[in-house]
Amino acid sequence: MKQFVSVTTACVVGTLGVAQLSAEAFVSAPSAGRPQSAPRVGQFGDVETQPLPQAAAPPSATGLVAYGVGFGAVAAMLHSAGSRRGASRSAMKAAESEIAVKEKEKGELSKVAYLQNIPRTIMEAKLLDKILAMTPKEKWEDPDEDSYLYTLKMYAETYGPGKATKMGWWDYYSMKLDMPGDEDIPDLEDIAEVQQEFDWLMDGKMRFGIPGPAGIWYNGALIQYKGKEPFAGDQIVSILTDGSFGRQYVENMAFYREGLRPWQRGIEIGMAHGYFLIGPFVSLGPLRNTPEAATVGLLCGCAIVGIVSIGGLIFGATIKPTLFDKAGDRPASGFNEMINWHAVGGLGGAGFAHALLTVFGSA
Repeated sequence: MKQFVSVTTACVVGTLGVAQLSAEAFVSAPSAGRPQSAPRVGQFGDVETQPLPQAAAPPSATGLVAYGVGFGAVAAMLHSAGSRRGASRSAMKAAESEIAVKEKEKGELSKVAYLQNIPRTIMEAKLLDKILAMTPKEKWEDPDEDSYLYTLKMYAETYGPGKATKMGWWDYYSMKLDMPGDEDIPDLEDIAEVQQEFDWLMDGKMRFGIPGPAGIWYNGALIQYKGKEPFAGDQIVSILTDGSFGRQYVENMAFYREGLRPWQRGIEIGMAHGYFLIGPFVSLGPLRNTPEAATVGLLCGCAIVGIVSIGGLIFGATIKPTLFDKAGDRPASGFNEMINWHAVGGLGGAGFAHALLTVFGSA
């Protein structure tokens, strides 16, 4: 359609240009002193006038457009016929090449004796094609003993036309047990996909998937989850630990922030936890609609702070982390100091939240 419009437009514009430049060839304008008719003497001496032949009328715009449209339609039809002929030739060539490939494969199969006329009771043709695609051609004649093709060869050389025609029930059961199913043999596309996944894992990459209700949706992106030097301590790379925003966020936390003493870290962490711990008990507890809801939330928050503090002290006494120790201090002294002040800060944060709930009546 695009070619038809372009050819039609070109023909119409060209014809209009030619008609405009050679207007005198179509219309001859009468001169001032030129008679419009020529005198003629009749039979009885009278003079008759005979009109001169009229000049050709100029072509109308409708006729020019129709001419251009017709010419464009003919040109488009000729081009379409040529394109179809070329497409048909390409399709014929592709079909001929495919037939040649299949003929070549049949010729290779005909060279292997046991692959001729395999009964469907032993193996389907589709499954046989899969097994042959996974096996190198040089091993078709003498396959490995641990391969499915070897098992097929044993049965094909024993049973079939001109051989044993009756199979015992145990042999048939063993054959069906040893032979794989259609779903047991992966396609070449599946093998290529597994190989691609393995190559990505070896390079420290994995596909980026978005969890959804029906599984994981992969969008084609890759994530580099390993560093450039696998033996330099950067085995796992994540957005949180290696991204600029995530790294700054973690480094600004009280536990990792530089320049703080252990008691400052403990009281800041404890106040933050104690402040929001009483909220779920106040809003979702069994006494949420009673005046004692804020008090119950305060007691539950203090109990959790006490449990966490005791667990932290046990961890410091057994593992003895030296993260916040100074030179010459006992092991885990800095960590234990942080845990003690964490208990103080947790009780203070819970008490402050309880005071807000009591004063402003948010409970």
